[in-house]
Amino acid sequence: MKKVSLFALICLLAVSFAQAMPEPAKRNGFSNMTVVTEYSELLKEKNARNDSLLPALDGDKAFAEVLRLNPNFWSLGGALDKEESVVTKLNAKVIFIDGIREDPFCEIDKNAGSTAGEWNVRIGVDFVSGGSNTVHIHVQQCLDYVRDQLGYAIKKGDKVVFVPPKKVLDKIKESEIPDAIDIDMQQTLLKAHEDVNLTGKCPNNIEAYIILMDVYKQVKNQKMDFVVINDQLNKKRNGAGRVQSCAFSREWNKRYHESASFECDIDNDRCTYRQENDGNSEWSINYDKDRFEYINKKFLFFNRNPKSIHKGGTMLDLRLLRLSTNLWLEAYLNVKGDPVTLGLIIVPADGKSIEDYDDGAEDENDGTMFE
Repeated sequence: MKKVSLFALICLLAVSFAQAMPEPAKRNGFSNMTVVTEYSELLKEKNARNDSLLPALDGDKAFAEVLRLNPNFWSLGGALDKEESVVTKLNAKVIFIDGIREDPFCEIDKNAGSTAGEWNVRIGVDFVSGGSNTVHIHVQQCLDYVRDQLGYAIKKGDKVVFVPPKKVLDKIKESEIPDAIDIDMQQTLLKAHEDVNLTGKCPNNIEAYIILMDVYKQVKNQKMDFVVINDQLNKKRNGAGRVQSCAFSREWNKRYHESASFECDIDNDRCTYRQENDGNSEWSINYDKDRFEYINKKFLFFNRNPKSIHKGGTMLDLRLLRLSTNLWLEAYLNVKGDPVTLGLIIVPADGKSIEDYDDGAEDENDGTMFE
């Protein structure tokens, strides 16, 4: 009796859980759409002929049957996260074609101004030849194609997020921007990444600096790789001889950048941060806390420099987090571990050296750059 009761309880919990979870197809489906149908000229011509072997096609009736058999017909392929749903508006014109004389097609209506938020699509479907069994597959492939070309909009909580086209997603992946970062900020970082690759200089787009606090919140749990830091940010080791530290002052509305190099002696848990403007500073590696801690210099037992915040001084801790193959987040933290000052460190693109870039005149809104 107890076994039966326990089994019944498990079944009840399973049913309750299933009801609480949104159906993936429903979340993937287009809740805001307009679908109209029409006949191609060739199919109109065929239907006008009296042919007992090939009777006139009732396209709407045939289409309705496909919809009945495929309740998830108008949906995006691929699963969304459970808190996400598609909010792109779909305007689809379904055109019934004569599959014997013309091929199914999928076209984005360029004259209608299609975007990630609103798709305008023309889809030619074949119910005349033997293609009626694959209409749902053709439409799914068409929707996936449009998604890859235009991107799409999803609702995530109370926020609408625009997912970019596949070519942008591929660039984000190729540049190794962390998945933990929201897609809109990933796109901002991608622009900064491409700017650095092109010019070899700090990003021009101010937005790349403004978002850094939000970026840090999303990557703060990322562990530092001290070997990679030494390989890429040590200009004696990165094969290019170039590293730059970048910052933006909201107060003065200026960008500041200077030549830099972060050089570590991993065996002795120490690093030297060389900055043309701010001079050299020494840092110890705290592996347990995943941070660099400032080391003050002494001369004949006298402290020559400010002390670390862990010794009653004012010198903040430092973390360096990789944002792409050429972008690093430079975060100075207070004693509570909260970011106080944020900036970027950039390195040249793979295979490029300092000679590959044209160091022309600097922007009038820039601060001093030493190179």
